[in-house]
Amino acid sequence: MPLITANPKAYAYIVVSVSDMEQALALWVQRFGMQVVVRREGLDAGLARVWGIDEHDIMDQALLLTPGMQQGGVHLVQFRIPGAVVREDAATTDLVLKSIDISVQDIHARFAELESAGYKFRSKIGRFETDSVVVNEVHLPGPDGINLVFLEQPGKAELVSDKGYGVAPQIVATSPDNSREKAFFEQVMGLDETSYHRFSGPEVEHTIGLPAGAALDIRIFGDLSYDYGRLEIVQYEGAKSADLYPRTKPPARGLLSVTFFVPNIAAILARARSSSPGAAAMRTAPVDHEVTNTIFGRAHMITLTTPAGLRIDLLQQPTHH
Repeated sequence: MPLITANPKAYAYIVVSVSDMEQALALWVQRFGMQVVVRREGLDAGLARVWGIDEHDIMDQALLLTPGMQQGGVHLVQFRIPGAVVREDAATTDLVLKSIDISVQDIHARFAELESAGYKFRSKIGRFETDSVVVNEVHLPGPDGINLVFLEQPGKAELVSDKGYGVAPQIVATSPDNSREKAFFEQVMGLDETSYHRFSGPEVEHTIGLPAGAALDIRIFGDLSYDYGRLEIVQYEGAKSADLYPRTKPPARGLLSVTFFVPNIAAILARARSSSPGAAAMRTAPVDHEVTNTIFGRAHMITLTTPAGLRIDLLQQPTHH
């Protein structure tokens, strides 16, 4: 795997468990124009150990990036016996990794070409405005229960593939308490809160299907100067939410976790073991896997779990593949 100088405030890859690798590559590479950085068929005993599964359970992997980007990529994994879909029968407000955002160039053309190819969108293209930004957006139910959100900001030049798609500026996860997630991401991970918005009122309730008086608290964490590899955390206030994070364990299908490359594992591990509110709010204690050889190369790895339940694997900058 090529060495990179990774931005520690941006995730490197989102782990996507798929039932059919060739079908997944047809979507992400042939349709969206992502490039394969590494393909590894067969065993990955090191990663299997980190994920707590049998060494024979992983049968195929691929690391994908949008051309020109070094982070915000997709890590496709096919397990020997794919498990249940993480988001099967999930409600809008349930707590879980929810969707992958995809920047597009000319959203109306992308919508038309995907529809003509047989893809079924949840609705027509919508327009959302805040005090600082206008976004055109449309949602597509993808394979293995993955929700894909196509976004276009009029007037903003997005870095996209030659197919017109850029994967992935951010992923969306739901949370029962965004203040606890904020403390974790800032105090333990050292991320920036790049934006914060709170939405409420009858129009929001109707659009999303929320009960009267409910609201959305939306915070995005990453690097203020780097658009890709951000985490959007959404809290549905005043609405019932089932906790689906326990489902996000291999070999389940769908969005499972995120992976960061960082320059100093020891510093993050020390913060995770501190008495700060962010560390104290973590769902489980940090796990030190020590030096492990995986698809990423030989690197020191640790696992942190956010207060909501999102799994984050961190690797000290890989030395070789």
